Amino acid sequence: MKQVGIFGKRKSGKSALMYALTRHKIRQDASLCAMEISGVAKVMLVDTVGVDVEGSTAEKSAQSVEVALMLIANDSFELELAWISKLRKSGSSVIAVISRADLFPDGGQALAAAVREVSGLETICVSSETGAGVEELDAEINRRLSKE
Repeated sequence: MKQVGIFGKRKSGKSALMYALTRHKIRQDASLCAMEISGVAKVMLVDTVGVDVEGSTAEKSAQSVEVALMLIANDSFELELAWISKLRKSGSSVIAVISRADLFPDGGQALAAAVREVSGLETICVSSETGAGVEELDAEINRRLSKE
């Protein structure tokens, strides 16, 4: 079963995004589950504790995911850039996700441009609250998984 990892700092919206992608209600106790996302028969979604937590599940998960979603929630994203490099080295296809885009006056577009400029990554703005960008992210995940 292919694995899609959701990475980011604590409180960056990882669990909310997982449930937005799967169209399920948020459960705070979930960390690893097999669910269907549209267009892919089954994938294992890995919701990590947080890349800013020492000894978190993120280290182990980074070694096993085909697609990694790196959530970025504010303009202090040096740690996320380091993780992007680590994920790329492990062979993961990385998508930068501006999470909680509804909280930005411009929908996260300026932050997305800054992340794209320094990382060279496809960057998608998403709001789990409003659903904005979820379909676009879903389509990009499916596109990358179909290349595998």
